[in-house]
Amino acid sequence: MNITLKLLDCTRSKHNLTLLYQYDEITFTTTLWYSTVDFHQLESEYSQEYMEKIYFHILLFHGLKILSLKPTHLDLGKYGNYWTNNLQKLWEVSVEQCLGQWRYETGNLDYQGAEIIHQDVTTIKIEAVTLVPGSTPLLLCNGGGKDSLLMARLLDDNSVPFDSFSINLHTHANPEELFEMHEQHLYKLQNPPPKIHRQYIIESFLNSPAAKLHGVEGVEISEIRNYEDLPLAYGMFGILPIILQEKYTQLCFGNEKSADSEQVKVGNQVINHAWCKSTECEIFYEKYIQQEFISNLAIFSLLKPMSDPLVYRLLSQKVREEDLKLVYSCNTNPPWCKSCPKCAYVYLSYMAYLTPEQANEVQHLLGKENLFDRPDLQLYYRQLMGLEAHNAFECVGEIEETKLALEKCVERGFTGEAINCYDQKARLDRSEYQKLWIQYHQLDLSYQRLPPKLMEILVDECQKEGLTL
Repeated sequence: MNITLKLLDCTRSKHNLTLLYQYDEITFTTTLWYSTVDFHQLESEYSQEYMEKIYFHILLFHGLKILSLKPTHLDLGKYGNYWTNNLQKLWEVSVEQCLGQWRYETGNLDYQGAEIIHQDVTTIKIEAVTLVPGSTPLLLCNGGGKDSLLMARLLDDNSVPFDSFSINLHTHANPEELFEMHEQHLYKLQNPPPKIHRQYIIESFLNSPAAKLHGVEGVEISEIRNYEDLPLAYGMFGILPIILQEKYTQLCFGNEKSADSEQVKVGNQVINHAWCKSTECEIFYEKYIQQEFISNLAIFSLLKPMSDPLVYRLLSQKVREEDLKLVYSCNTNPPWCKSCPKCAYVYLSYMAYLTPEQANEVQHLLGKENLFDRPDLQLYYRQLMGLEAHNAFECVGEIEETKLALEKCVERGFTGEAINCYDQKARLDRSEYQKLWIQYHQLDLSYQRLPPKLMEILVDECQKEGLTL
């Protein structure tokens, strides 16, 4: 049975874009509101044709999530003249990688995406622009978590100016409250970012009962976690209007080093929950954007050279009083749902690497509850320490990083069911522990994507705190 997903339209007003899709007889909309963008001004400065090309890419890549309804065809509608061989390559890789977890968890590993339908028309060639950077060339993506806090502290302590950007990833949450949570640590800096950009997403697809109500066999789309990394795919294009308006030439993420490792392999398919945070993805999208939109935009991740043990240990040295109360990592019900793999992993790493005073502060936030004993976290802890079929589907560390953190918790005297499980079934012997400790306390200097000044800051900070070996 052929079912077509069609890109109907992308309309815009001064501050927003509205994306319209049709799946069979169902219509979905996504609306993007930009707190600081003037689309009228952008079209005047860069041309309407140039901006229309950006609108199409935002429309197309926001449509990734709707592929989980397994359409057989994707009709580009009036946007067919933007389809190129380069875009086809980017799209096919993004479909394969971004929907990998969904395919694995729903038993749809054989679904390869939708066949593209577009009119046989001449492709529009619109040249990339070269930006002259403004007074602040660096835009820092801020997710409101401990990585965002650490990046902000590193830059602020070293007098590197930056502006900030956030989106409301959790589209089910109150956006104003979410943005306030995202941004509250920024106001504690010595030099808060001069400009704080917000992108509001109003979504009719995620968390909808579409699959259930319309009888799509074997498909369940009610859980947003299957699509958690998609904002990093469509967000690469959605952030371009802000970059163009403010003339940023450096786009900085806080993507973790462990995002370069998969959760599980099935045959020749690699399933990586966080592929959109990987170095491979970073390079892929940067090259495409430089060819098609902004020739001198550099995309990188400040913390990518650092393992999680280094990140958490440096965090413990850089945070100020009450900083940890101002950030969250939970992707289910922030700040702490205490029932997801992210809460399990971050709690573990906090207990392993924060100072005793800082760890006590976190425990106070959790009502003194020992998450190592929570029944609903035991499966996730088993996954994290490599005792199940795959590592937890979340933005968490590698299995060896989890074991290092568990070993540190044993040394510090923490107790609980998860600690007992590690001790009985997964514990590192001393020589293996020492080998891994040295391995994970080396900066990955093969990551050559950071501007030299930022790499110097990382090296100096780690050496100053005595963290690298």
